[in-house]
Amino acid sequence: MIKVLGIHSSPIKNGNTAWLLDYALKEAEKMDSVETEFITLAGLTIADCKHCNWCMKKQTPDKLCVIEDDADQILHKVQDCDVLILASPVYFSRLSGTMACFIDRTRCFTFGKNGHLALKGKMGVALAVGWCRNLGMETTLASLHGAFLVHEMLAPSCHTAGALYGVGVVSGQRDENFVYKREKLGVKDDHEGLNSTKLLVHEALRMAKKLTVDN
Repeated sequence: MIKVLGIHSSPIKNGNTAWLLDYALKEAEKMDSVETEFITLAGLTIADCKHCNWCMKKQTPDKLCVIEDDADQILHKVQDCDVLILASPVYFSRLSGTMACFIDRTRCFTFGKNGHLALKGKMGVALAVGWCRNLGMETTLASLHGAFLVHEMLAPSCHTAGALYGVGVVSGQRDENFVYKREKLGVKDDHEGLNSTKLLVHEALRMAKKLTVDN
């Protein structure tokens, strides 16, 4: 069984980023022997990493980080999954602060006493939702991929999808006169972005299953 964990960092629980992540997980569920879980960081208490190095000296399998907040349970789920999908809205040409904060907390896997590079070899899929196609989409995806690389995770690419390091999906759709529509869930109309998401998720699962068989 391949475990796929999806985490999004939009403050809007049922907005565009949440919808896109749900779409990605439903595509994953179409494949055999896959179970998925959806997590929203909205409303949770996740403190900043203090770089106190507690995880380097005192970490145990049950206690990954000295900070006791809502990140604790999620970190255990990250450790247990095979494919991690991170979805962030684009804020000021970058990923959201909430997602950046959560990623910082995964430092416990990089240097933790319980297992150095504990996420190594897992699949990482990056998704970004922006109002415009050319206003921070790629820098957001690059930041998410940077986190995968720090952990020595595998981030698959898919030429067919036009997705070499994640997928950016546009929520600000325009009409034939290039005037923005007033659509609450504009990502539904970015058919190219959704097709790329589907293809990249399927590729990540294909690779995860191949690694499981090879090992």
